[in-house]
Formats: sequence, C-alpha cells, structure tokens
Amino acid sequence: MEGRSAGVMLPSLFQALHQLYYDPNIENKNLAQKWLMQAQVSPQAWHFSWLLLHMDKVPEIQYFGASALHIKISRYWNDIPADQYESLKSQLFTHITRFASGSKIVLTRLCVALASLALSMMPEAWPCAVADMVRMFQAEDSNVDGRARCLALLELLTVLPEEFQTSRLPQYRKGQVRSVLAQECGSVFPLLEQLLQQQDSPGFIKQKVLKCFSSWVQLEIPLMDCENLIQAGSELICLAALSELLSALRTDARRRQSTSPPVPVATSLPGCLATFPQRGGFP
Repeated sequence: MEGRSAGVMLPSLFQALHQLYYDPNIENKNLAQKWLMQAQVSPQAWHFSWLLLHMDKVPEIQYFGASALHIKISRYWNDIPADQYESLKSQLFTHITRFASGSKIVLTRLCVALASLALSMMPEAWPCAVADMVRMFQAEDSNVDGRARCLALLELLTVLPEEFQTSRLPQYRKGQVRSVLAQECGSVFPLLEQLLQQQDSPGFIKQKVLKCFSSWVQLEIPLMDCENLIQAGSELICLAALSELLSALRTDARRRQSTSPPVPVATSLPGCLATFPQRGGFP
C-alpha cells in the first residue's frame, strides 16, 4: 500500500466504502472495513483525505476522509513536520467553513480533527488557539451564512474539551494543556453568554450554547469564572420548563373541555420555577 499514490488508491477506496455501506454480504463488509482501517493509517491518508472531502462526493465518502485526517493528526502527530503546521491548520479552517452549510456529520469530524491539531500545537506553536478560532469564525465571510458560521464555531468549541478528555497526550502535556484551556475560557464564556442573552437567538442555537458550556465545565473551571453564564443558562432552562408546563396545561384543558368539569392539573411547579416568588411579583 505504501508504494501506491493517493490518486491510484481512490478507486479502491470508493469500492471498499461502497462495500462497507451497501454490500449485503457480511464477509465483504468485514473485509472492506479491515482494508479501510489500514488505509486510514497509511502515509497516503495525508493526501487522499483531502480528495475525499471534495463537495461532489457523497457524505459517506467525505466522512471517511475527515475521519482519516483526525486519526492521522491524533495518532501520528510526530509524522508532521513543524513547517507544515500552519498549512494544515489553514486547510482545516477552510474545510470547516465550507461544510458549515453542508453535512453535519462531516462538519463534526472536521471540527474534531482541528481540535486535535490545536491540542497538539498549544501552547508553544499555537498560544491563543481558542481566541483565534472565535476570531476566525466571527469574521465576515460573504460565502457563508452568519448563522451557519455560528453553529460551526459552537460545534468546534464543544468538541475541543471533549477531544481533550479522550486525547492520547502524555500526562505532563495533559496538565499543561488543561491549564491553557482554563485560561482560554475567557474567550468562550462571554460569547456563550452573549448568544444566550440575545433576544433574536433561535432556540436551537441556545441549546447548542448549553451543550458547549456543559463540555467546558468538565475541565473543572472555577465557578466564579462562569457565574454570569450559569445564571443566564438557568434562566433559559426555567423558561423552557415554564413553556413546557403551559403547553401541557393547554393541551389538557382542550382535552377535558367537552367531556368533564375543570380539574386542577398542576399541583406543583418544576424545581427551577419554585425559586420564583409566589406573591408580589418578581423582585
């Protein structure tokens, strides 16, 4: 396999991926999977991965290309010459931006690949990785919808701490990188707080914000560093619980209206709503 160029491998890759996803024969599937696993760790993977990410390919092929990149970066980092770090970083940013409006499963794998790259580079080779990510996706790009860029950034910021938790970094490096990430939360939490408090932020974006925040708190960030974000998130959860309760009451009322007298339905409030005053209005 090592003597074959990436271009020559493409037909075999397409055939193996087709067998893996569509061949009903289990034996053929297993053989295809074994061959593809070998291909992912081959030297040619650095080259064919980008070819598989072309926008004219189906998501299954693109996903394999993105996964191969992640495997090469996370497991074979020492194979990458230092003078190619910036080029690799730039290519990943470009493809993440391109897939911001494309396949979500491919976008996630590309984000995981960039997260792994950042963890391996920080702090010496990429001292402000998280701040740079935020800055990059907040920059205007006429080719990408602003909401799509926001979701891509949130996905990247969500998988970064998750990738750290499962990374193969040596123990001494893990402690070093954890400290850097704890400092970089100053670039993340204000953004999340802003998105939660914006009146025009759609519900699905706020849900992504909460998921992102839950990923970062796994790094044991001091509570005082995210107090405002916790407050904003708690208010959002309470409002969602209140909306769900009112919807249930309306549904129950319509169901009972023509069949029986009114019956009290809610005997208690959700826990987070119980903290609000019961009389005299809000403070």
